[in-house]
Amino acid sequence: MRDSTRSLLNALMGLGVGVPTAPGFDLPGLTGVAQARGPWDVVTSAHAPDLPGDTVSFVTLEDGTLVVDDDIPDGSATPLADAVEAELGRKPYEAVAVRRADEDGLWRVAAVEVLVAPAAPDDAAERVDLARVGGETSATVDGEETGPDRAPRGLLDLLALLDGDAALTAERLDETTWVAQWWAL
Repeated sequence: MRDSTRSLLNALMGLGVGVPTAPGFDLPGLTGVAQARGPWDVVTSAHAPDLPGDTVSFVTLEDGTLVVDDDIPDGSATPLADAVEAELGRKPYEAVAVRRADEDGLWRVAAVEVLVAPAAPDDAAERVDLARVGGETSATVDGEETGPDRAPRGLLDLLALLDGDAALTAERLDETTWVAQWWAL
């Protein structure tokens, strides 16, 4: 499981700062608590009775392709994606979902918009952090600080598309694709 997925899942399940709480505790849109939204662009629910397990995570690409982390029946996560896309639209996003224990087939779903870049066959890295401040770019590849020339070209191209000072953290989705979250600095 990618680090970004794990942190979204922990937040959705109410595992903040290592202190377990009830699932959905203090989550806007789930309990009516008025506080900052958290790391999500969308928090919703969907009925997906054919989806096995208690948690699932996936990335949806711009063409609608779902890349699911677990082995699940074809189409069983589609209701979750439809619920997210009703609010977010059809753009790349990473989502996590937790089955509600009190209702059969009802899932809480949280999603965050992501950027997607192609991975070259010679990209051996699993995680890349890039930042551009004052026109200078810094890079960390798999935990090691390095020059930006050692970062994957597709991720440097993504950073170039962002305005002003910006940072992105990317993790490998599969052999051909990077998934990145970004921030203005």
